[in-house]
Amino acid sequence: MGLDIPLIDKRVVNHFQQCLQEDNSLALGRSLVADLALEVKLPFSMDTSSASYVPYNVFSLFLHHIRVNLGPNDFIVVLLESATRAAKELRFPALSMQDFLDYFPIEKLSVEQRGAKFSVSFKTSMQSVSHVESELFLIAYTHAYLKAQYAELGNPIRYDLVTTKSQALSELKIQTETPQYLGQENMRIQYDRLEVEHLLETKVKPMADARKVTEALSPYIGRVDIDLDTFCDLIGIGKRTIQRALNKENTTFKAIKETLAFDFAKRVISQQTYTISDVALHLGYADSSQFIRAFKRANGITPYQWKKGHVK
Repeated sequence: MGLDIPLIDKRVVNHFQQCLQEDNSLALGRSLVADLALEVKLPFSMDTSSASYVPYNVFSLFLHHIRVNLGPNDFIVVLLESATRAAKELRFPALSMQDFLDYFPIEKLSVEQRGAKFSVSFKTSMQSVSHVESELFLIAYTHAYLKAQYAELGNPIRYDLVTTKSQALSELKIQTETPQYLGQENMRIQYDRLEVEHLLETKVKPMADARKVTEALSPYIGRVDIDLDTFCDLIGIGKRTIQRALNKENTTFKAIKETLAFDFAKRVISQQTYTISDVALHLGYADSSQFIRAFKRANGITPYQWKKGHVK
């Protein structure tokens, strides 16, 4: 199974934040949304980052803080509205089920008929369900995806959740007329029977542990200097567990971070007007000479030489 580092596509995160900022009826301004994101260490300026994903448990903590600040009713309203908007603006109708799984931290999604019921279950890692808000987010967006795929699909008639925290769920008051079953093995949404030609089961594509660490660390490069201890706190995994997993794949956290840092440096140097000193500062080096030595050690040439050969 490997390291439990659930990831969510940064486009989904950006879109959700945009929905929050554009809804003038909410008691949230742009500055408060930004402050909450900063508080939980959610990566910022992701639209200019080459990263593809964000650690889902960091986003999950952001959802929790949004719910606390908005209150349960407004949180559910914005969650459902953002999911509906995402279906249109992120083009859910054009996504295959495999593509959908690549967007969200869902390991397996099964569509099946159970007697007179149409059922969709999805398996996630335990890290993905650390807060009830994170489960409800996945349920809302999965429902929006299913509505985009099956036009005749009605409203859910039952939810199964992994969480056992009934108090947190009752506080949210999400569709109280729909039965909710807690402490289940997997999340599930159940509907009245719907005739579909093909019942599907789709699993997420396997990802090596080194790539999981790379994807989770990537959005922070050039923005926040993340060391191994901080990274472990962000993703909720012990330091030795990370080190052992990466050692099995013949790499280290330091090597992954350096590779990402140099990729960032090359991209910024070639595309923008930042100086080498600016880049070194962004990457957390004490001074530019330290960065130049590290860059030359890894690439065989200095960043000045690299820039001369790649910038016209």
